[in-house]
Amino acid sequence: MAPRAPILGIIGLVLIAFGLLAHWMTYDPAESFFSFGWVAMAHVVAGAIASAAYLAMGSGSLFDFVRRRSTRYGVNAATYSVLFIAMIFMANFLGTRYHSRFDLSTERVNSLSDQSVAVVDTLEADLTIDAFVDGGGDPVLEELLSAYRYASDRISYRIIDPQVSPTLAQAAGVSQVPTLKLTLDGKSTLVTNTDEQDVTNGIHRISSGVTKRIYFIDGHGEPDTTDKRSPGGLGLFAEALRNQNYDVETLFLPDLAAIPDDAAVVISVSAPKEYFPHELEVLSRYMRNGGRVMYLLEPRRNVELAKFLAGWGVLVGDDVIIDRQVRLFEGMSLGLDPVVSDYSDHPAVAALNDRTLFSLARSVIPVQYPPEGLFPKALLLTAKTTWAERDLDLLFDEGEAERSDNEIAGPLPLATAVSAFANKIGGEGDGEFEMVVFGDATFVSNRFLRQLFNDALALSAVGWLAGQEELISIVPRAVRASRAHLSADEGRTVFYLSVLVLPELVLLCGIAVWWRRSSS
Repeated sequence: MAPRAPILGIIGLVLIAFGLLAHWMTYDPAESFFSFGWVAMAHVVAGAIASAAYLAMGSGSLFDFVRRRSTRYGVNAATYSVLFIAMIFMANFLGTRYHSRFDLSTERVNSLSDQSVAVVDTLEADLTIDAFVDGGGDPVLEELLSAYRYASDRISYRIIDPQVSPTLAQAAGVSQVPTLKLTLDGKSTLVTNTDEQDVTNGIHRISSGVTKRIYFIDGHGEPDTTDKRSPGGLGLFAEALRNQNYDVETLFLPDLAAIPDDAAVVISVSAPKEYFPHELEVLSRYMRNGGRVMYLLEPRRNVELAKFLAGWGVLVGDDVIIDRQVRLFEGMSLGLDPVVSDYSDHPAVAALNDRTLFSLARSVIPVQYPPEGLFPKALLLTAKTTWAERDLDLLFDEGEAERSDNEIAGPLPLATAVSAFANKIGGEGDGEFEMVVFGDATFVSNRFLRQLFNDALALSAVGWLAGQEELISIVPRAVRASRAHLSADEGRTVFYLSVLVLPELVLLCGIAVWWRRSSS
């Protein structure tokens, strides 16, 4: 039996080595280091038995074994094997440090689109993405952001839990999660929809170098755009626009002969005083030549402006939208704060699917037969339980309302958009006129802007007015990456078979074949 003693020693060493390797790769730091799993323990025990048997048979044969030519060849083969394994480890190390990604899926679902790659290739400064995510983790979003980082060395990102870091979230102006804050060369913008198209458009917007200017009309008692404290102020709305990389200014319309040429969007907020005919003419000339305007109206105000808008395809109702509300132990009551969840497919609101809240709103209905060249379309509708109350004296003086036969029942349009080519409505050039009219102004006030998804609605409408044609369209890839979902036991079995058992069997078979040939 002495000639077989060395093979027992080799097998013992192999078993012990694989047992220690299994323990090292499956060791849980939370447990004791000497807490071996059954696979590792079985290998170590078997290896110890084989080694003990080798020693019990006597080690005199070891000297003769070492002197053999076959042993020297075996040592050379082992040396080459160690070098090969070292090369594999080095290749893995280099691959980790200088990694490359290869997307083999048919639809390239794991890669950025060509449009996104083209946008990030134009970056001339470092872009930082702060992702505010509930719980501080979102695997899908992290995978998307890692793809952006791989596409450009100038992009870096971090995942932030707003509950853990509320100061950072407040400083960034985050009002909902998930939200991405993109910062580039001192400028920043917020992205609330975290799919590839919206992230790429955010990068495009902040890196384009063009900051669009939004004017709020002033001079009629409008809410203050610098007031962030009082409920009726517009300071938070103006701040949200600046976070979207817009310049925000006020416009004293009574003194102007024309709207400034750098106006990307003009916003008119309901005020106690009416517009003068001269001001309406300035607005009309701006709109005919391809201007972009947002009107935010309120009940029992803006009579002349409502007449003016009728000529632009929008019928502003002299009413208040009432919603029936049932309260526990109180029965039916009037609802003056309608909640909207029904949006049209218009680009200004197509991406929205969450509720928005309004207060004391009036109906804004597209004209059935608009003037030639104008294309009005309703943006959002109230619930079926609403109606347009026209007896405003009874409502405001007595706090009562009851639907009569001549009042329109819901669903009711609360906002309408109008588009037209300038040269089709008496304007000059080939520009396109766009307008959005809301029957409520309080939904963008400090009190209501951050309730439900009011801010998303307001920013989406302004974004469309400011130039939807500049946004990049990315067709969603319907095919998703295939993944095998394994349980903990199944994953452990796959690990042992692929990393330990199969390599070990191959090695032991090789040793057995080599020993048989060397012993013959």
